[in-house]
Amino acid sequence: WHLYNRRYRPRQHGKVSMALASHWIKPSRTRLESLRECQCSLDHVLGWFAQPLFVDGDYPACMKERLGSRLPSFTQEEREQVRGTADFFALSHGATLSFQLINDSLKFGQLEDLDLRMLLYWVNEEYDKPPIFVMQSGWYVLGNTKTEDPKQMYYLKRFIAETLKSIVVDGVNVIGYTAWSLMDGFEWHREYGIRRGLYYVDFNTPDMKREPKTSATFYRNVIQKNGFPELPENKPAQGVFPCDFAWGVSANSIQVETAPTQFADPNIYLWNISNNGELIKLQGFSSPPLHRATHCADYATVRQQVDEIRQVGVNHFHFSLNWSALVPSGDVSHPNTTLLGYYRCFTHQLLLANVTPVVTLWHHTRQRSGLPAPLDTTNRWLNRKTPEAFANYARLCYRELGENVKVWITLNEPNDEMVSYQEGHQMLRAHALAWHVYDREFRRTQGGKVSLALHMDWVEPAFSFSREDVEPAKRVLDFFVGWFAEPIFGSGDYPAGMRSWLRQLNSLELPVFNEEDRKLVKGAYDFFAMSHFSSKLVTHAKEDSYTYTAMLEVQHMIDTTWIMSPRPVVPWGLRKALNWVKQHYSDVPVYVMANGVQEDPARFKDSLRVYYLYSYVNEALKAYSLDGVNLKGYFAYALNDQRDPGFGLYGQVHEEVIVKASLSNYRNIIQHNGFPVQGAAPQQCPASPQPCLGCRVLAKGPVVAFLTLVGSGVLITLGLIIYYMTKRHKEYY
Repeated sequence: WHLYNRRYRPRQHGKVSMALASHWIKPSRTRLESLRECQCSLDHVLGWFAQPLFVDGDYPACMKERLGSRLPSFTQEEREQVRGTADFFALSHGATLSFQLINDSLKFGQLEDLDLRMLLYWVNEEYDKPPIFVMQSGWYVLGNTKTEDPKQMYYLKRFIAETLKSIVVDGVNVIGYTAWSLMDGFEWHREYGIRRGLYYVDFNTPDMKREPKTSATFYRNVIQKNGFPELPENKPAQGVFPCDFAWGVSANSIQVETAPTQFADPNIYLWNISNNGELIKLQGFSSPPLHRATHCADYATVRQQVDEIRQVGVNHFHFSLNWSALVPSGDVSHPNTTLLGYYRCFTHQLLLANVTPVVTLWHHTRQRSGLPAPLDTTNRWLNRKTPEAFANYARLCYRELGENVKVWITLNEPNDEMVSYQEGHQMLRAHALAWHVYDREFRRTQGGKVSLALHMDWVEPAFSFSREDVEPAKRVLDFFVGWFAEPIFGSGDYPAGMRSWLRQLNSLELPVFNEEDRKLVKGAYDFFAMSHFSSKLVTHAKEDSYTYTAMLEVQHMIDTTWIMSPRPVVPWGLRKALNWVKQHYSDVPVYVMANGVQEDPARFKDSLRVYYLYSYVNEALKAYSLDGVNLKGYFAYALNDQRDPGFGLYGQVHEEVIVKASLSNYRNIIQHNGFPVQGAAPQQCPASPQPCLGCRVLAKGPVVAFLTLVGSGVLITLGLIIYYMTKRHKEYY
């Protein structure tokens, strides 16, 4: 450096530095000791050379303390000679140099992390804001990977994006970025087991044939655009949803009381005797039993839950019934009348609060079947009697709750990968039987609608321009969404691609719909309901056996720049999912029945959920206003952490309910019915009708109306007779 500085810099005007490689490390615990160990780890790996060059010409104090006499010492003259001999900070970061420390002890018990942005920030703060040139950055793929290297491409995207954030957000002076490496080669102790090049090298050809990989094309595009300019389709949309749009919140279940609160404890108490607000139980005394009918207002949990729902500002609430608890014996002629009464009260109170109940009959979970005990112990959904039993259970719910409930979900998320094709076949029959029960026996008098809700996360090709990846993405959607959707909303049979793929494998066979079942299932819907939470990428090239699905021959992966919590947050995936429904099933009404993100329940200022709800609702608006999707409603998931841990708009500390920041933000979106254009005239919507209980009674039929009219006339006549008789009596005296 001194040679160049003295003899060549005056006429060449160049720069000289030393490239230093480093990992990044984060504390294993939130303790000061862990932070010190992280600092010491970076001092041993990067500070070893960086501190003499950029700070004081000497080794870090931590190295001196830990290594003692094993560490050479600088003379004062050497310090002066070394200090400041770098014109910029040249940093290497990647798979071999920084992320796989050969000497594991250099981690000092902390956690190694692949975070280039944090490393750049640390260098900036530790060494007095030097110009930083990322000299070597990249990842690797397995040695059998050829020209399509999605893993390398998305890691490259991540590192470049982190560099850009470091410049724009953190103010770090990063002056350049260099991808490693130009072409595949011999990777030291990994030999030819991995490939790190932008160009594929065929080592088996005499001339070492080279071909550009997908990562090379991607890198060239980034360079041409000088980064990641915002795409027009990713800009937030402005506009509003229709006036009759269903704004909702979902919960897997509700809190149930087995008895009204004030009837549960017969004891007598004295209150506030010592002005301390305490209750003192009177020994030997109890209140007599109350011989009156239970009222809905007696249930404290009903009042509390309905009030929480009302405060969100929604006009719909979606929850699931408990089949196994409602009909524990499996015999619908002997239901749990207490629980049925509670559900009746709950839905009634929702209506009084101007909230429409949306009720699921059976909610699929992996932990338990949710079926009544007799069915649970006899082959569950493989039992041919289960669909008929489900239809009878549905009939009971329609009859007992249909006065309050006008939107029904038969099965919630039955299209789970753990469900066999034979089980799925019986579930389809169960749904169709339940739909026809409502259509035939209840629709005319109750006027409601029925469908099922499918789990539909989006699946995107890792290379959208490659037919070899578009086909696997289509295949995954056929197997996980079309599996249930096509028989009901489409042809009455499973997707053709699904059948042909399984036939080609000669392994699993799909059940066959006979003509009767085909007619039963096809068209058994009133709307398309989906649960959507996230998105994923798929490619045909096998890279990681843990995320490879052999039966479908697809490699699952994520874009490493996506926000994770713990699933990827990908707002545009919802818009693509909604468009898939439109493309396959035309103008079918669509409801997003559950959409939410998991976040630390202790984080009441849940900024991730605020971002998530804003972004996903905005993508739903694009699907409605720009793409013409017949979107009828959106339901945030979930109401509270107590029933759905980590997903709630409400948190809880001990017995105290906490309103999270996301609730206020979601309510604001609802109040504006979307994202109105600033300065535009407010949307004119008719006022919501207030509940009219008398009207609902009269609507039961002309006989009830006639009897009500006659009764009213009799009361008026009696009143007049009593009035005139009293008047004449006074005049007489």
